[in-house]
Amino acid sequence: MLYAGVRDILVDRDAARADSLDTEFAALQTLLDAQRVGDGFTPYTELSEAEIKALADQVDALGEPLNQRTATLVF
Repeated sequence: MLYAGVRDILVDRDAARADSLDTEFAALQTLLDAQRVGDGFTPYTELSEAEIKALADQVDALGEPLNQRTATLVF
């Protein structure tokens, strides 16, 4: 994961933002793990609307912190 490669830098520059991203990635991983089947995942076509929405909402929740992370690392 790309984030893992820059996490230490982010922790040094903005620990609160790093903690926020860690929390959001963990929440996404929990949702993904719930769909794990053998070596893969439940096919998208078999997910309920609620499951799709939960995954989409969690990916969206990562958007703003990731955009802010870029600014923190660049400046």
